[in-house]
Amino acid sequence: MGWLRLAFFLYVGLTIAYFLTSVYSRSVRREKLEKEWDTDPAREGLTMQERSAFIEAGMIHYDKGLKKRLLWLIYIIPTVGFLLTIYFVNWY
Repeated sequence: MGWLRLAFFLYVGLTIAYFLTSVYSRSVRREKLEKEWDTDPAREGLTMQERSAFIEAGMIHYDKGLKKRLLWLIYIIPTVGFLLTIYFVNWY
């Protein structure tokens, strides 16, 4: 039964790590889009609404992309390691 308690705390820790990594990754992507908008001379004179629309479109694209999906490895890799450890310690 001790492994259930360990698994519970493992997933609490992984959830915190996932949340923090997700927030950081979104922040970095938003900053990159803002810099891309600000450094493009063709976009001078455009309104803040157009800038916001550009950034939001980029964030929607990010949410559907591979980098967002790779964050699930924060759960998958430790789970596989945990299960393999239990297997090898007990049955191998």
